[in-house]
Amino acid sequence: MKKLILLLLFFNNFSFLFSQDVKKSINISRTNDIPKIDGVLDDKCWENAEVAKDFIQLRPDNGKPSTFQSEVKFVYDDKAIYVAAMLYDPYPDSIMTQYSPRDEIDISDYFGVYFDPFNSGLNALGFFVTPVNIQIDMKADESGNEDTNWSAVWKSATKINEKGWVVEYKIPYSALRFPKSDIQTWGVNIFRNIQRYRENASWNFIDSEAQGWINQEGQLIGIQNVSPPLRLSFSPYVSGYIENDDANGNWTNFYKGGLDLKYGINESFTLDMMLVPDFGQVQSDDGVLNLSPFEVFYDEKRQFFTEGTELFSRASIFYSRRIGASPNKFYDVEAELSENETIIENPSETQLINATKISGRTNNGLGIGFLNGMTINSIAKVKDTISGAEREIITQPFTNYNVIVFDQTFKNNSYISLINTNLSRFADNYSANVTGAELSLFNNKKSFRIYSEGAVSQIFEDSLDANFGYRSYISFSKQSGQFRFSISNNIESDTYNPNDLGYLQSNNEVSYYSWIAYNFYKPVWRLLNMYNTLDLYYSKLYNPDEYSQILTSFNSNMTFKNHLTLGWYLEFELFEKHDYFESRVDGRMFIKPTNNNLNIWFSTDYRKKFAFDISFATETKNQYGRQLFKIGFEPRYRFSDRFLVVLETEIESLNKDIGYVDNNENQDSIFFGRRNVITIENTINTRYIFNENISINLRLRHYWSAVDYNKFFTLNKSGLLDDDNSYTENNDINFNFFTVDLSFRWIFAPGSELSAVWKNSINTENEQIDNNYFNNLNKTFDSPQINSFSIKVLYYLDYLYLKKKV
Repeated sequence: MKKLILLLLFFNNFSFLFSQDVKKSINISRTNDIPKIDGVLDDKCWENAEVAKDFIQLRPDNGKPSTFQSEVKFVYDDKAIYVAAMLYDPYPDSIMTQYSPRDEIDISDYFGVYFDPFNSGLNALGFFVTPVNIQIDMKADESGNEDTNWSAVWKSATKINEKGWVVEYKIPYSALRFPKSDIQTWGVNIFRNIQRYRENASWNFIDSEAQGWINQEGQLIGIQNVSPPLRLSFSPYVSGYIENDDANGNWTNFYKGGLDLKYGINESFTLDMMLVPDFGQVQSDDGVLNLSPFEVFYDEKRQFFTEGTELFSRASIFYSRRIGASPNKFYDVEAELSENETIIENPSETQLINATKISGRTNNGLGIGFLNGMTINSIAKVKDTISGAEREIITQPFTNYNVIVFDQTFKNNSYISLINTNLSRFADNYSANVTGAELSLFNNKKSFRIYSEGAVSQIFEDSLDANFGYRSYISFSKQSGQFRFSISNNIESDTYNPNDLGYLQSNNEVSYYSWIAYNFYKPVWRLLNMYNTLDLYYSKLYNPDEYSQILTSFNSNMTFKNHLTLGWYLEFELFEKHDYFESRVDGRMFIKPTNNNLNIWFSTDYRKKFAFDISFATETKNQYGRQLFKIGFEPRYRFSDRFLVVLETEIESLNKDIGYVDNNENQDSIFFGRRNVITIENTINTRYIFNENISINLRLRHYWSAVDYNKFFTLNKSGLLDDDNSYTENNDINFNFFTVDLSFRWIFAPGSELSAVWKNSINTENEQIDNNYFNNLNKTFDSPQINSFSIKVLYYLDYLYLKKKV
């Protein structure tokens, strides 16, 4: 152990790879003359403020001076930091000013400042605006994530004039976390985007070949005698719903009310609590027909679980969609019905009554995160159709969800983390506990990295005996320069199961993965940049130790100087694949013949009114005759700076595919089928932005998939298929999924908004295949629908502001 520690310390302190980063600095001055935030820089406080200038390109020509000059100034008082920027442009009528919803940057120029108040080089808070004053605020971390779900209340103004465009900010200290010290030095970097040149420049130079970008920040010097204010805000909401389900013909209406509370426990930590959350207006999931043995992964869209949750991603054991998901016995209700009983109510989601999280980082670099959620009993109601008697079935009892994480940072952006997740259903005597750790070590130059994850899962059910499993992952990689590489190993035991509060497609795997890359970050020949990767992947079972798969692939993506993008992906399976999951029976293998596939994609210049993306994928035929063709087309048209329409079409034809169908009660006969699968997905996204505070968005999506079986087999013990003429069940599937999401949003005051949403959902599945797409679309419209109309008002109340008024 001692030798290992010395080795890690040596790796973390390569003296011969040490290089001193050159950081710019700017002095910020205190002011007694508060500027008027109006986009006109005639305030007295700006006259003698130091200027940040001489921006350097991040792209397309990394390291060269920015095309146009930018001048940025900072001042502060006891309540806020103020920012002023004069962004010169000799052709102000060419400044790109496309409107977008708040927290979205589209085809537009923009300006932004990232503050790192603890000067850690790990985390930063960003405040950005476009020339039409669309605000974008985000929380960034050194891994490259920029979380626009983080929201702050601040003030900005912009103006386009004959010299270019002007920006003014007021960022109250309540929007920031900073240390409690008399004299402070903050990390800071300033960004400017000139969209018509696709140019992004920063005040402090960011080397695109180096690892990380927050660590390549400058310094803001001179903040003195400023104390972190009391950070306490309330956001009460009320919402009203009118809903109907054509299946039962009933219209219902109901109301909800709740509260979002944010409290700054100290200068480092924040408590965020939601009482009676309402997620009814969240965008619909893109439902699909799943023929695989694995669960479909859906992105988290609920703001509470996406804002400020970067710490909870450690060790890959937390999946927030588990909180408030379907009851664990949702599909068991039908099996519990007595004769003549029918289901009259069976909620598909558990009701979340409270969610709380605490997060922050101390001056010594210790990050702490805590998250808790609670759901009440989920109850299905069934009715006897003869006697009329009703009874209730609990599909999931009261459930408690906990996540806690500790994350300690070291020099060179290294860190070590410990995380625990726990789910408890007390009435079921069920508890799932997973503990994980994560380690990231960089050398001084941040060019090499050792990264590792480990986790242990324990499930307790009706006894004290735990079902124990584990996972480990380790990699070594080169993280900077044109040439990069990585080698890694992943092990998941056959009893490892984090899925009560995490997401894992499958366990029981040992895999080895390596890649090498050679990238061009600066313009060369006719290219602005080019990224190339060659990788090799090998996997086997953990128990028993049996071969599974080996493949290699090559990926290349390039952007030309005319801003067209081209890419391709080639994948070759070197040997047949031994699939131990498709059979749905432990230990039963299905031998898949080798498949080689090709993907090509092409994208035009989004700065133009009309642009499009196109993609194509195909596979070589295998011995079963399996053949894939897939094409995607995504045109977009910008009618004006306020009105944008994007269409997405994807057509996939999969002929003579082989897959699992069914098995008998004893699981000794496993049936496979040969099937032709066609899938067509169409999506329309359109939006109109009235101004920086009012927008309307419409999203329509229709997904159709048809599965036509034409031959059946039985899977033999050796993993091959034998013809089977005895199986006569009809397993054909005709699946349609249609959704509408129409939303109106009005930010009527800082942090306060009114939203109105119409959601429509239609889901049909039967065995009668209709190969005409438009017939399917028409039949879908004629099918039972679920409609939801809602209005929600959320109002932001700041305690200090209220106290001042009182």
